[in-house]
Amino acid sequence: MNSGNVDDLRGAHAERVAEAVLGHPCVVRLDGGEHGTVATYLPGRRVTGVRVDPDGAGAAEVCVVLRLLRPVPELVDEIRTRLREVVGDSAVDVTVTDVLSPDEPETPPPTAGDRGERPE
Repeated sequence: MNSGNVDDLRGAHAERVAEAVLGHPCVVRLDGGEHGTVATYLPGRRVTGVRVDPDGAGAAEVCVVLRLLRPVPELVDEIRTRLREVVGDSAVDVTVTDVLSPDEPETPPPTAGDRGERPE
């Protein structure tokens, strides 16, 4: 199998994982993690917040920001259940990088070079 086919498989798998996660009503967004490294890197693009096996199937790691409408462990279990439809019995690692209260507005994620400083 040439690398183009593997990249196509990885890309399709990462996008299915992202779609399943983003379909959960309490998921605000996918997140790249502390250093933005949780991603599936593909030619000319990346799927931020989703890391899949290099062969394009199986295990997945996702990082999410959640709207805190129920306890975090309950929400993570629901996300894992959604991902079972995509990854089957493969390992699923769900990391919650941030939570928002039910009435807190969503703020965009920081951009590269942003040191997290907030304007006064």
